[in-house]
Amino acid sequence: MSIGAILRRRVLGIAFLLLLCALMVLSVGFYTKAFTKVVKVTLVTDRIGNQLLVGSDVKLRGIIVGEVRGVHTDGRQATIDLALQPGKAGLIPANVTARLLPKTLFGERFVDLVLPADPAPAPIGSGAVIHQDATEKTLELERVFDDLLPLLRTLDPAKVNATLYALATALQGRGDQLGRNLVTLDAYLKQVNPEMPTIRADLVGLANLSETYADAAPDLLAALSNLSVTSATVTQQQVQVHALFRSTTALATTADAFFVAHEQRLIAVNEISAPILALVARYSPEFPCLLNNLTDLEPMLEKAFSHGRLHITLEIIQQRDKYRAGQDDPVYGDHRGPRCYQRYTGTAPFPGPSPELVDGSRGANVYTPLGLPPLPGLPSLPQGRALSDVLFAADQGSAGTAEETGLINPLLAPVMGVPSDRVPDIATLLFGPMARGTAVGLS
Repeated sequence: MSIGAILRRRVLGIAFLLLLCALMVLSVGFYTKAFTKVVKVTLVTDRIGNQLLVGSDVKLRGIIVGEVRGVHTDGRQATIDLALQPGKAGLIPANVTARLLPKTLFGERFVDLVLPADPAPAPIGSGAVIHQDATEKTLELERVFDDLLPLLRTLDPAKVNATLYALATALQGRGDQLGRNLVTLDAYLKQVNPEMPTIRADLVGLANLSETYADAAPDLLAALSNLSVTSATVTQQQVQVHALFRSTTALATTADAFFVAHEQRLIAVNEISAPILALVARYSPEFPCLLNNLTDLEPMLEKAFSHGRLHITLEIIQQRDKYRAGQDDPVYGDHRGPRCYQRYTGTAPFPGPSPELVDGSRGANVYTPLGLPPLPGLPSLPQGRALSDVLFAADQGSAGTAEETGLINPLLAPVMGVPSDRVPDIATLLFGPMARGTAVGLS
């Protein structure tokens, strides 16, 4: 065979192989629809599941509008390449969303395009990005399928088939009844749905209550153990318990007669006690302060009354006038409410109430004697002489006599702000010895 024939055969063989390769490439291309004109878009989702495969359907309201060309993931989210049919892509708005649903309980998933409530006027175009439908209903539906699939995988298909067949047989011919039941159930659920926040709160409270009981379980078990001992004791003392119940019955009979006889009195006591208790409740905030002040005052009282004597500082003040009708009538005008006064330290006289207590009494008209004119009949002191010298020199008589009273009262009257004939006798007895130069003792 000549060299030309050999080369021709080799060329024909190579051409045949190339033709076979081209046919294989064309076959694969036709199979993968690489030569089909499509609108390529991308779907971004947080998960894809295990049943979404290359070639899975893309549907819009149950109609196939494309297919899945590729699935990619970076560990955080998944990117799905979709190829939409050009003739149907013009019917899909640009703001369409998608969700991943299974065809059947055991079937593969497909991409279900969801039209929005307000579709965009422009159709979806090549290179567009579709996002996952994030509405609550879609998420709940996908979660149900995700949770149901592992359960179905653990079941025996033959048993599941037998169960479904038995269920279908049981429901056969009961469509109307089942429909009415579903309508009734829907009415119930419509009434329950508004109460779902309350039900959720109750479930949360029930969980907290369960945790509380779990924490208190040791104490409850200990109480039950102690109760068993108590029950055994009651069983042993059942004769005494029966006697107690009999005596309790007699007591109840007596108490019933008592309450029947004094029913109105008990009601009257409660009615009378109500305003008193209300007043006590109003002033209850000052009780702790009162008790604390009394506690602080107790050592001072012991000191004042120690050794069987009264240790005080006695001051002479103006005595009140006689009672005058219409002016000195008591007035119940104290509406100050609960108060807490400062603690008494014992270093100064305790201040009076502030604001002033309104009880109808008239205050003492006390005034200072500074700048008063000389009293008539009172001898003036010579220059350089003390009052005691004048008193000793004068014939004032013995202590407590009328002569001393006539001399002392004009001196005390301006200080006390009263006429000389209104000076108390005790003032004369106390001031007389001091004017003489002696001291006053109290025993």
